[in-house]
Amino acid sequence: MNSSESIENRDDLLKIYSTMVKSRKYEEKLREVYLADKKPLFSIAAGKIPGEMHLSAGQEPSAAWMSALLREDDFVYSTHRPHHTAIAKGVDLNRMTAEIMGKKGGLSKGKGGHMHIFDNKVHFACAGIVGSSFPPALGAALAFKLEGKDSVAVAFGGDGSLNQGMFMESLNLASLWKLPVIFIIENNDWAISVETKDSTPLENDAIRANGFGLPGVHIENNDPVKMYEAAAEAVERARTGNGPTLISIDTYRYYGHFEGDPEVYRPKDQVKELLEKDPIKLMEADLIKKGILSKDEDERIQSSAMEEISQAFAYADNSAKPDDKDASEDVYAPVNYSIEPVSKGRKLPMYVAISEAISQEMEKDQDVLYMGEDVGKYGGIFGATTGLLSRFGPERIRDTPISESAFIGSAAGLAAAGKRPIVELMFSDFVGVTLDSIMNQIAKNHYMSGGTVNMPVVITMAVGGGYGDAAQHSQTLYALFGHLPGLKVVAPSNSYDAKGLMISAIKDNNPVIYMFHKGLLGLPWMPYPQSTVVEVPEEEYTIPIGKAKVVLEGKDITIVSVGSTVHMSVEAAEALKAEGISAEVIDLRTVKPMDTETIMQSVLKTGALLAVDEDYGSFGTASEVISKVTQGIFSKLKTAPVSLTSPDTPVPYSQVMERYSLPDKEKIVNTVREMLKG
Repeated sequence: MNSSESIENRDDLLKIYSTMVKSRKYEEKLREVYLADKKPLFSIAAGKIPGEMHLSAGQEPSAAWMSALLREDDFVYSTHRPHHTAIAKGVDLNRMTAEIMGKKGGLSKGKGGHMHIFDNKVHFACAGIVGSSFPPALGAALAFKLEGKDSVAVAFGGDGSLNQGMFMESLNLASLWKLPVIFIIENNDWAISVETKDSTPLENDAIRANGFGLPGVHIENNDPVKMYEAAAEAVERARTGNGPTLISIDTYRYYGHFEGDPEVYRPKDQVKELLEKDPIKLMEADLIKKGILSKDEDERIQSSAMEEISQAFAYADNSAKPDDKDASEDVYAPVNYSIEPVSKGRKLPMYVAISEAISQEMEKDQDVLYMGEDVGKYGGIFGATTGLLSRFGPERIRDTPISESAFIGSAAGLAAAGKRPIVELMFSDFVGVTLDSIMNQIAKNHYMSGGTVNMPVVITMAVGGGYGDAAQHSQTLYALFGHLPGLKVVAPSNSYDAKGLMISAIKDNNPVIYMFHKGLLGLPWMPYPQSTVVEVPEEEYTIPIGKAKVVLEGKDITIVSVGSTVHMSVEAAEALKAEGISAEVIDLRTVKPMDTETIMQSVLKTGALLAVDEDYGSFGTASEVISKVTQGIFSKLKTAPVSLTSPDTPVPYSQVMERYSLPDKEKIVNTVREMLKG
């Protein structure tokens, strides 16, 4: 280990050493408390600290440099093994310890735990999903670049994350956009039980940088000083606008993947051999030998660390437990927007109304940007960004490579850094490659942070079939997103609602999935019902998310519809009039949160319910509507509620089979007749 002897680095070297000491001693105490009530037989749920516990003892060199080189306004996204990175970034030790103990005084009020540490003051976050740190760091770095700041984002990942698609995509985007981000790979040689040699053919992890046109630095022997020197260059490079760096450090963990890990995969003598190369002891000896550290100073560093750690555990012990009902808080961030239209407007197709909404909000708020594939020069495959590139430029109307997990995942970092990103998935069918970022980061970060981190993200996507694009381009999938806590899901059926709901989605402090049906957009190259084209005010206005609309009043049966089925239901209701049946039609407009009150009031009046949805039947939106009604007012129904949906089969290609599979006016009419006969 070759410590730098330059005078200007002495303070930094002592800071790095002190950080490593504090990290190690903290985890030793944490392990003691964690295991205290889990003996003689280990039980993961027992004791003051339940759940998995991933310790980073031995990996301190990979993070300690941050205490000397990073500022409070720099962002750090870490892993499920986060304590050394959190301490190096300056996370509040008292509140972090309370969080790990599940206490109300914790950083997230006990909602996150040790794998989900959030400290907004120093801009630190971590997550339990391997590789998930890279896209949000990308987003934070993009926010810094857009604002002209010299702040830096850092993403940590282990050797297990190297083969994740989101890692590769993030490297590519960071290099392509020359973003101020540093990727740190902590190679401790084990991804749980899989050794690095069995997961990659490369000589070292830094080689991966070569394929993306950015510097890659490999640090051998767990050397904290060489790590500091490499990081200093990377930080300078990022702050001066020269782009990203990948640093890989060969490090190790002294404990198992988690406490209680039997470690049957690791050679029995390996840890003993590694302890002989303890980076803290080696650095201590080197600093003393060079005259940078005295024994008295070393004792002060050790005792100061223990004093701070003891205080943190005392704070956590004395902190109150949360109330059980606190579990329901912080799912959504509070919102405060309501703008009524003042003019009647002019008739517009839906795609133009959506584009107008985005344009008006981008004009009013510089923090709004739109990102996705073909959204710039092309104007969006479905016209949602028509004409916006020329108005707002390529920085805010940003074309991306086909890297959904990276650019949609980056929205979490953009939002945390104060932006209001709109990201386009194009087709809802493509969600599989980016669902992790949506369901585990964007949907949950507000809750897991105890309400301290808002996620004002809009994710747009086209849904629906009816034009022969088959099973991978025709799904609706409302229920998939509606099932996930933290998300709001809207589905406009006409151009007036399309504009108002888009403006509301952009102004909302929560993630909103904005699902527009391809067959309602009014695109000149696709058939659409003329009833989708309605008058749209020129000025800004909002439609409350979570509020349904009665689009046709009736007294015999309530038809609850959403998106494309609104128009089918209205046509069916008009046909049923001739038979003396008066149907009330409700347009949900918002799938989540669902307006149960409006539905209940209607069904109490009519006594009958038909829920119509283009999504699949099982576990779907229609099923949820029926469940809410039967739980609330079952005794008031004059007939059993019925759902009319697409069958549980992939959407077929043949027009004959596709028509058979989708709801339509005739099916609604026939179902109502059957329900009300006799």
